[in-house]
Amino acid sequence: MKRITWPAATIGSAFLFGFLCHFLYQRWSGPEIAPADLSPEGRSYAVTYVPSAEPTPQPVELPLVQASDLRKLRQLAGTEVRVRGRIYRVGHSSKSNTYFLNFGPARSAFTGVIFSSAAELFERRRINPLNYEGREVEVSGEIKDDPKYGLEMILEDPANIKVLN
Repeated sequence: MKRITWPAATIGSAFLFGFLCHFLYQRWSGPEIAPADLSPEGRSYAVTYVPSAEPTPQPVELPLVQASDLRKLRQLAGTEVRVRGRIYRVGHSSKSNTYFLNFGPARSAFTGVIFSSAAELFERRRINPLNYEGREVEVSGEIKDDPKYGLEMILEDPANIKVLN
């Protein structure tokens, strides 16, 4: 007669115990409830899920800085801001069709730059950048602190300039 070793007996008893648990679970869990049994008429209805629309992000209000506050503008270099001030002079380079909106008489003053590609947008909307001279405006965009040209903002769209008076 063959003797059963303890590892084989342990594995066999674990298998029998698992089979007994499965049998008892099926017997005691009861019948499954079909979806047709849930409604009084015996019908089921398709349910769809439509996720709610994500809230639209509110536009962030850009900080407002005066064009004469060069120290504050230099601190905000590389960020989007609104700059308010009176345009002292508008320069135009006919060679490159670039406009320079100078907010002060000194070379160190803040400058808004309208390159040729953006100047075409101004022309299509019948806006002459030379008419900004002497006007109080608010420009929005990214401030750049160029080592050669100083503090400037590239104005790529007429919507970046808002005339205040």
